[in-house]
Amino acid sequence: MTMDSSTDLISQRLGFGCGRLKGGHEKANALRLVHAALDLGVRHFDTAPPYGLGMSESVLGEALKGRQETVTVFTKAGLARPASPGLLQTARAIVKPLARHIPGLRNAVLKGMAQRAAQANFNPDFIARSLETSLRMLRRERVDGLLLHEAQDHDTVEPLKPLFERCIAQGQLGAYGSSTGESRDQLVRFGTVLQYRCPMPGLDGAPPATTDILHGAFRFIAPAIAQQLERDSQLKDELASLLPAGTDPTAATGALALAYALDRSHNRLLFSTNQPQRLATTLEQVRHITGSARWRSTMQALQAAFNHTGVSCAA
Repeated sequence: MTMDSSTDLISQRLGFGCGRLKGGHEKANALRLVHAALDLGVRHFDTAPPYGLGMSESVLGEALKGRQETVTVFTKAGLARPASPGLLQTARAIVKPLARHIPGLRNAVLKGMAQRAAQANFNPDFIARSLETSLRMLRRERVDGLLLHEAQDHDTVEPLKPLFERCIAQGQLGAYGSSTGESRDQLVRFGTVLQYRCPMPGLDGAPPATTDILHGAFRFIAPAIAQQLERDSQLKDELASLLPAGTDPTAATGALALAYALDRSHNRLLFSTNQPQRLATTLEQVRHITGSARWRSTMQALQAAFNHTGVSCAA
């Protein structure tokens, strides 16, 4: 595989999850993240009204303004954005340093915020207003995808289809579907695009549809790879041979996880970080891995190791 095809793989198959794009004193870093992702070839961005304490869509819209790259943008609807994002940003800035010294403070604050968060609302009027606000904050006339955000089995979602079809006809929307932070079997199926957690290694089950979008490689696949590195020194050497010279594979489990997921499916894969340097390093490593003639055969060896040992890290 050539370097050009590796670049194409990143632009066509990877997407940046914008959950960590925040405003306030963190906005400059958030803008750098988006610009770095664009410079490194990422062309798909996934956001939602509640992300970034309610500021993710606005920051993403500002970051994309004036850029010449052709990108796809997905957002969500159903969970409301925080009523006072600026206040939440200030509270977070105060709590974060204190949490290092006061056990349980962070969890208590997060629990309190969760208890005050608005419940999901899939009423067509609410969803229509949510899309209108998202378009305004994103500074776009159209989003490429709108996903129901954490819809549950008891939610009534079928009445939304006429709304979404009308938005497509009016040019405001490219496609619609549903999303969850959980696995595919916990997703409410709706529309043409489904977004859910990537399968655990060795527990792949039925292959996903090509239109499905997967997330969670850093959180769920990388720890499983770290376990295999501890168990199998020969496999560790094989994985190290895919990386830039001198790179310790135990420090590159994120890139290895993305490369593994890219090999195992043909789907769009979301990843996220709040560190521009980590973003650059990870994508450089992914390019190096997927540009190797041994990429796919080594991923097959990794899969065989998963099948043999099983996966013990928590799902």
